[in-house]
Amino acid sequence: MEHFVGWCRDTVLPFWARHGVDRKHGGFYEQLHFDGRPDVRANRRVRVSARQIYAFSHASVLGWLDARELVGWGVDYLVSKTYRPDGEPGFVHLLDGEGAVCDARRDLYDHAFHILGLSWAYQATQDSQILKLARDTLAYTDEAMSAKEGGWHEGSEAIMPRRQNPHMHMFEALLALYEASEDAHYLCRAEEVLHLLETRFVDPKTGMLMENFDGALCPIHPIRLEPGHMAEWCWLLHRYAMLSGQKMHRLANLLGQNADQFASKGDGLLLEAFAGNGDIIKPSHRLWAQIEWLKSMLARFGAGEGGMMENASALLGKVREPYLEVETPGLWMDQFDREGTPMATYVPASIVYHLVSAAAEAQSALKISKGQQV
Repeated sequence: MEHFVGWCRDTVLPFWARHGVDRKHGGFYEQLHFDGRPDVRANRRVRVSARQIYAFSHASVLGWLDARELVGWGVDYLVSKTYRPDGEPGFVHLLDGEGAVCDARRDLYDHAFHILGLSWAYQATQDSQILKLARDTLAYTDEAMSAKEGGWHEGSEAIMPRRQNPHMHMFEALLALYEASEDAHYLCRAEEVLHLLETRFVDPKTGMLMENFDGALCPIHPIRLEPGHMAEWCWLLHRYAMLSGQKMHRLANLLGQNADQFASKGDGLLLEAFAGNGDIIKPSHRLWAQIEWLKSMLARFGAGEGGMMENASALLGKVREPYLEVETPGLWMDQFDREGTPMATYVPASIVYHLVSAAAEAQSALKISKGQQV
């Protein structure tokens, strides 16, 4: 566990600070080649820059490195290149490699990460203008995307299906905005999303997290299940309990345990997607899902669940060689098929967000573990 924290802190973050920043056109690269060269031709999802802002901000808050210059660099890029470039409110979705807008849609998933990244950027810099932009972004999201049936539409255009995943990240973003602002209003807003989790997103009979819904938030059949998201919600509900001071929500451990159950179908790793009857519908496995599963184990350890630190260490042991021990330190292999053959052709910058969040959780768990041994 200490090796994983050290690898993220001392290898991943410095590497991406050197090689993942576009000093010519601004912002951050979408992806790198396996030798560390940027893929300069790749279009750039704007939310990836928001994720990088989060990662460097959280690292700065933890004292792992002073990345405030990079945080400011990223925020300036968002504001100058992606925020209202066409005169309409909100952030655009996609830029080309030189910074020109190639998809101007306003997307809910994107805006959740803008709120998250800006909230953490405020914590790192204490710049009140950044916090104001985070608040304004939520206000815009509410105005442009709120759905009368509850939650938000997928974007400023009400496309189908509606998904739980952007709502999960809005829950995460609202917790971050609450932590940054200390304004209980945002915690109350997070509780509204929690109500949707309880009443819409989780099957009351099986306790499984469903992914896709119609306009009224009724599940679309065939049901799609993604165990990585179950693990992610488990971790978020533990974080909600910590920030709110409330007792652990009943779904936290249920979703964690449900995620655990899928590992037997992936030889100890989480495959990407299943049908409601348990049949595998996407047999590959990606790094982000294993990292979110790791976070759920560490959060459960912190809440006193027995065996979780051992399970987390075992998972890291299983992940380290295929995913993390690649030729260029600071990079990783993102995806494998079920037989263990690498599928990724590049290294996505979006995964830094998952790694930093997990390393922060691991550092907290290590402190708890050492305290228990004293």
